[in-house]
Amino acid sequence: MNTAFGTLSRLIVGAACVAAIAPARAAVVEPFTGGQLSAPGWSTGIGSDASVYLSTPAPDGSFGLYLADATWSYNTSISFAAGQTLRAWINPGPGPSAGGQGGRLYLGFAASGAGAYSFVAASDDGVLGFQNNAGFQTPSYGASSAQNYADQWYLMTVSRSANGSTATARLYDTDGSTLLNSVTETGLTSAATGIALRGTGGAAITTISVVPEPASYGLMMAGLLVLALKVRRRG
Repeated sequence: MNTAFGTLSRLIVGAACVAAIAPARAAVVEPFTGGQLSAPGWSTGIGSDASVYLSTPAPDGSFGLYLADATWSYNTSISFAAGQTLRAWINPGPGPSAGGQGGRLYLGFAASGAGAYSFVAASDDGVLGFQNNAGFQTPSYGASSAQNYADQWYLMTVSRSANGSTATARLYDTDGSTLLNSVTETGLTSAATGIALRGTGGAAITTISVVPEPASYGLMMAGLLVLALKVRRRG
């Protein structure tokens, strides 16, 4: 075995090991710079700087946006595709059982000008639920699960299946790792990849990010394998 082929073979094995043990790194798509929607492409500006209303930042140190407008804003320039995971820190406000009035945070996906799907952290009625917001209406929940909310930050994730027909929302505690609840919706048909936001009752959101597809590791290793085969033939 020639030296070049041996080196490339070790690179492929190393890449496979990294892909197996290292978590995919999330790419921030909306950092809410200055307490406002700061990524290009949003259909409308909504909310205000959450640091004015909240006393505690999210675990990543940011406050983000205070969504008190009950207005939808969507962004088709931000892509959240099938096989990926959307992440955001949210604070929907304390529900009635915790002494508050509660709010709702809609984290929308498969968004376009025609509407979106969304998972809703609704502290006003104690639910983590799914809605099909066609025409940006707010219908009854599809899948849902009871959830009590405190006045704190939660990590919310939305994962789409490889074919996009299934999505699962997961709600984590402030530590970002303790799973509190999850809801799964099936039979999704929209191929749109934009994201959307809506909030009521002063719900807050910060640091929206997308975890790239694991398939990217496979493409990298496939490219290395092709290169290794070429080197071997030349040797």
